[in-house]
Amino acid sequence: MSGGTRAPTRVSGRRPAPRGGDPRLAWAVAAVLALACAALAAVLVLDDDEPRGAAGPAGEAAAPALEPGGRIVGFPVRVDDAPSAVTVGAKNVWVVHEGSGTLARVDPKRNEMVGPPVQVGGRPRYVVIAGQALWVSSFDANTVTAVRPGSRTVSARIRVGRSPWGIAQAPGAIWVVNHDDDTIQQISITTARLVGSPIEVGEGPVNASLGYDSIWVTNSQDDTVSRVDLRSRTVIETIPVGDHPEGLTTGSGGVWVANLEDDTVSRIDPAKNRVVATIRVGNRPLHLKAVGGSVWVPNSGDGTLSVIDSARNKVVEAPVAIGRSVERVGTGSDAIWATSATEDTITRVEPAPR
Repeated sequence: MSGGTRAPTRVSGRRPAPRGGDPRLAWAVAAVLALACAALAAVLVLDDDEPRGAAGPAGEAAAPALEPGGRIVGFPVRVDDAPSAVTVGAKNVWVVHEGSGTLARVDPKRNEMVGPPVQVGGRPRYVVIAGQALWVSSFDANTVTAVRPGSRTVSARIRVGRSPWGIAQAPGAIWVVNHDDDTIQQISITTARLVGSPIEVGEGPVNASLGYDSIWVTNSQDDTVSRVDLRSRTVIETIPVGDHPEGLTTGSGGVWVANLEDDTVSRIDPAKNRVVATIRVGNRPLHLKAVGGSVWVPNSGDGTLSVIDSARNKVVEAPVAIGRSVERVGTGSDAIWATSATEDTITRVEPAPR
């Protein structure tokens, strides 16, 4: 046979290894074994030394889960169709219903609705207690109705601007927000009559609150808050806030504005007339309430309550799950009262101790 290399003869289906072994194969086998050992070691460390999710970078312990900002007391109270606002007095909780056009009383001791509802009509949007009466704005009727709480009878009905919504309480008066007129109007709680001319504010006003010698008004269509001086009856500041502001409350050291479309709350410093903090909350926040050192925020899109610590300008506790929706809150009788229009309920929440 001539010189040269002969192809190996297949005998057992394997190519015979060259004498002394193939160094490339040895390196490949070694690499595979090294990777397998590393993976096994990682699994053993994860399963045996550290519970999953219990450690952060460099072995630091993860932050403990936040406790909810409050606990639900009893069962949600079944009320009338589509509760739209709530206010709390010395002995009773009062709820208005946009769907049925009624005002109803809830006994906080029994945690249930008592007595027949008062027919108000006109898709009521807001209710406050001022003087000797309950005052209810009716969006479709362009009226504010005064109701005697003892007899639960209508004592006055005042014609106001178009589409009245929020109501602010002030000494001897209430101020009603006329959504489609872009105005606010003053009503004497003694005479149940309008006082002076309407005051123009921003576009699409929704809510108002008294604080720091002013009436503060959210303007949902131009993303501002108007500050109205009570003495001069004029707008003295227009303050940009977030996207589509509706809810507003004063207290706990500031003016707090719920921005529906960007899921935030703006804190306005009344001494500076500007936003000093923007706080992320839940989905589609609405008509919030400041009490003590906290601001309670109803998130209509996810049915929860967020609790802001006003000293730290942040949510420091887990949200309280209410239901499919939550739109408004009232405070009183050592509780937070939250309305759910989709479930026709009001829920009592006891704040968590701090």
